[in-house]
Amino acid sequence: MQTVNRGWIKRMIEHGKVEARCLFRLTDDYSFDNADGFGKTDWMPARISAPQFDPETNRCINSDFAEGAANFHAGDFKTKSGGSYRNDDGTITLRIHGNEVYALRITI
Repeated sequence: MQTVNRGWIKRMIEHGKVEARCLFRLTDDYSFDNADGFGKTDWMPARISAPQFDPETNRCINSDFAEGAANFHAGDFKTKSGGSYRNDDGTITLRIHGNEVYALRITI
């Protein structure tokens, strides 16, 4: 396995050159996760969302969630518990943390 720089992955996503599919996303509610298929998705365009917050209350006023896309946050590429590596088939596995993992492919 070859490690892949997560900053590079983020830049590729920002340039619209990545598709992603969620391999699994776990919460602390097994019943919900099981009913949700553990967050698994098909391939879809990847994007970096930019949520907006009210400056006075610091409450989110726009989550910037796009339906039909893999919505990542800029911080997803900086977590100490995360990482990324290239697989033999050319895809990249991106671990946001131990309970959220994606497969990525570059679409240049």
